[in-house]
Amino acid sequence: MIDKTLLNDLELSLENCLADIVDEEKHLGLDEIRGLFYAQMITPNKNNPLVWLSALFYGERPPLTENQINGLDTAAAAVHEAYHELFVNNQLSFPYDFDQLDDAMAEAAYGWCQGFYIGLLINEEFWFGKKSERLRANDHDLLAIRNSAKLFMCMITKDFSTFDKAKIAELKKLIIEQGEEANDDMLAASLFPNVPIAVKTLQIYGTKVMLANAPKAAATPVVNTLKLGRNDPCHCGSGKKYKKCCGAA
Repeated sequence: MIDKTLLNDLELSLENCLADIVDEEKHLGLDEIRGLFYAQMITPNKNNPLVWLSALFYGERPPLTENQINGLDTAAAAVHEAYHELFVNNQLSFPYDFDQLDDAMAEAAYGWCQGFYIGLLINEEFWFGKKSERLRANDHDLLAIRNSAKLFMCMITKDFSTFDKAKIAELKKLIIEQGEEANDDMLAASLFPNVPIAVKTLQIYGTKVMLANAPKAAATPVVNTLKLGRNDPCHCGSGKKYKKCCGAA
């Protein structure tokens, strides 16, 4: 089991390594780093490692000296190994308790979501689907995956054009009923409480795909013990239970 203090030290070491290379606004912060590596762990077909390293600089990796490359590789590999150990031992879980949410935790969680979204974009087609993808109404599982991924897109970019229009209409109605203006900021804020269930939905799906693609005699088996309860609140933000919304038969 990875000690939380050790993991925090590894993450801080990586952040310090990035800070020694570029200015603060040009690299991911600590919470964003955590979200990025979480997304990396639950994503099958992780692509070229250089793409993930570039993501630490918001996709714009600067020219690096040999010493900087070695230091960055070492720090990033240590964090990756720690997260991988959490994942294969079924200890990787969303790190914030929204039942205890305060302003400081909300700020940290939003930063985490930004890093997580960057990680999802690296494998955009897997998580968001092809641009030509047309899902049918009875494609419940895949619709849930797409809506869960798009939840992060909507929260971070405030672009709701690809999100389920019926869900957006429901959210606007709820916001207006609460006496608020149903603008983009309020829509994004209304999606925020659904982050934990959206992460859980994506993690179950990513792990399921990895299990299906893994060699039968894999040296390090990946075991999926996560389950999405049908009585859990739906990830789309409708306020309904999953079984009566995106999980409806």
